[in-house]
Amino acid sequence: MSKLKESNPSQENILFSKIKLFILGVIVLIPAIYFIFKAFLVSAPPSVSTETAKVVKTDLKISFSIDGKLVIDTYEPGFSLSGQVSQVYVKEGDIVNRGQWLASLDMQEAQKNLEKVLRDYSIERNDFDEAKYVTYDGKILTDTLKRILEKNQWDLDKAIFDVELKDIVLKQSKLVAPVSGMVAKINVKPGSTVSTQNQTPAAIIVIPDSIKFEAYAEEDDVLKIEDGQTTQIKLDSYDTVFPAKLEFVSPISTIDSNGLSSYEVVAGIENSQNFRLIDGMEGSLYFVTKEVNEVLAIPNKAIFRENNQSYVTVIDSEGKIQKVKVETGFTDGKSVEVKKGLSQGQQVLLIK
Repeated sequence: MSKLKESNPSQENILFSKIKLFILGVIVLIPAIYFIFKAFLVSAPPSVSTETAKVVKTDLKISFSIDGKLVIDTYEPGFSLSGQVSQVYVKEGDIVNRGQWLASLDMQEAQKNLEKVLRDYSIERNDFDEAKYVTYDGKILTDTLKRILEKNQWDLDKAIFDVELKDIVLKQSKLVAPVSGMVAKINVKPGSTVSTQNQTPAAIIVIPDSIKFEAYAEEDDVLKIEDGQTTQIKLDSYDTVFPAKLEFVSPISTIDSNGLSSYEVVAGIENSQNFRLIDGMEGSLYFVTKEVNEVLAIPNKAIFRENNQSYVTVIDSEGKIQKVKVETGFTDGKSVEVKKGLSQGQQVLLIK
């Protein structure tokens, strides 16, 4: 029989010791790796892009807007009588004064009627005076005499009324400017016939310096509007924002065809001397609800948070990056105010 090979106890002990050391090393190494990796994750900023932004000094604001258009004070005088136009005294573009003649109807008939009632008045006046001061003067005032004098008084009053009525008719045959302004439109010409049934005005007069912005705010927006609130107007026709002054918010709602309520809002446009503003130009009226001025700001996308603190990644002129703690303030939703930690002109990386 062959003999079994005897094992060497010393070699087994050495192998077992190496295995124990290996296991112990792994046990010690795993927590170390974990804490090193965790520390790396905490200290490393979120993934950033190569896009950068400068720290700038600017104004930040939160606002809302309502759409509207420019309107101008407009007056639409028309004849209150039917008839034929005899003369037009102005043309479109003319500047007129209040009370100035614009046009007139054929006044010959009206003039003749006035002259006739004036003659009738003179006759009645003479008959009245003669009866009162000559025929019946000093006589006892009987019932019959009283009735005669009362009828004479009635006839005289009627004659006066007829004169006043015909005078009004004569005056209404002349169309006069209700305000001082510019003639924007003439809708009549000599020989044309006008009727009180026609709703078209004979002329349109505007006040050039009265242009304003008119909009209609829905219920939610009108509650945000306050007296003295900063307002701005942006017209579609110009790449310019005009300062504006809130003038009127209607307390009465306007109901549209869908039954929705809106409220008229009127604002005056300021510093518009170098711009040609025309009735009907569309745009938006902005109301600033909160703002800060002349503050350092960066895009919101540059900020990341760690342990309830705000940080940014700053890149210097040599391309080196550094995580910097910052104190932030007001934000308009796109940019954020930086109160501490950065200087104007510094470059920050934006987060993906």
